[in-house]
Amino acid sequence: MKNTHSYTQDLSLSTDISYDLAQFTVEFSDDKIFVLLDSNTYEYCWDFVKSFRNIPKNQILIIEPGEENKSLSQVELVWNFLGEQKADRKSILINIGGGMLTDLGGFAASTFKRGIDFLNVPTTLLAMVDASVGGKTGINFRGLKNEIGVIQKALHVFMYLPFLRTIDEENYLSGFAEMLKVAIIGDVKLWSELKEFDLEEKSEEIIARLLWRSVMIKKEIIELDPRETGIRKALNFGHTVGHALESICLSDNHHLLHGYAVAFGMAIEASLSYSFASLSSDEAHDIQETIRRIYGKAPIELKEREKLIAYMRFDKKNEHNQINFTLVNKIGSFKINNYINEEHISGAISMQTPISR
Repeated sequence: MKNTHSYTQDLSLSTDISYDLAQFTVEFSDDKIFVLLDSNTYEYCWDFVKSFRNIPKNQILIIEPGEENKSLSQVELVWNFLGEQKADRKSILINIGGGMLTDLGGFAASTFKRGIDFLNVPTTLLAMVDASVGGKTGINFRGLKNEIGVIQKALHVFMYLPFLRTIDEENYLSGFAEMLKVAIIGDVKLWSELKEFDLEEKSEEIIARLLWRSVMIKKEIIELDPRETGIRKALNFGHTVGHALESICLSDNHHLLHGYAVAFGMAIEASLSYSFASLSSDEAHDIQETIRRIYGKAPIELKEREKLIAYMRFDKKNEHNQINFTLVNKIGSFKINNYINEEHISGAISMQTPISR
């Protein structure tokens, strides 16, 4: 069941996560199955899963949650765990958690003994829509978001919607931001449906359909460009500013979830899209007003324009010391490789009110 060079990601919406895991791991003996959770997913999600196999306690590792723990020291902890429990290249690591854990666990598995199989069970909306497909794994390093990592797809991704009942409002909205992003770059109908979605009721039936559409759009893009040399850059809309904002918050020990950072990044990059990608004032205003309605006012760190731009200079998409943005020319359509000078970036960051219609 080893990964091949194909980047067609296998994923599914599960209605019985324990049964599906049992069926999927039937080729692995109990002593070859290892499980990675954080303390939150162990408390709130493990009971849904644990009956799938008779996994000894010493083959389960529980780490601390939080973006600040997406670090080399935590990867070493996973490597040591796998080594001490005599995991080998016929073993599998099952990552059960949010995006931080699946990124970290995927990276640890991809590099242990030059790569063992791993399976992702995302437990947050953000992890389902953002980390579920694409094979990006990694950790933060030198204060920079996802600075170290590899692209290696999971054997399979099981999305189990009852896990969403275990997360709070802020984490739910964090994942919803990534769905908004996918709609903005790829599907105007999805954008309209997401704006109308009742975020207080949170119907699982409706979110299942909208989530699946979001994931399928992302999957289609990634399978055309798994190494992010072209069209996959579309998925970075909002992320050039968003990742810089996250890096500032990490350095200041300020709590800001990834989806919120991306949402505020999209609002700023909508301004740049209006100026440099022919996005209409109506659609730029629509993006900014939707983000403001759902996510509120931008954090104080956005006023640190020079510091934000300094972090943007480290963005992995940059070339020839120029800051690279993905912009949108209309909702549902994107334009990659937009190199914007720092004066214009600073002007967009300082624009704290939405574009007028």
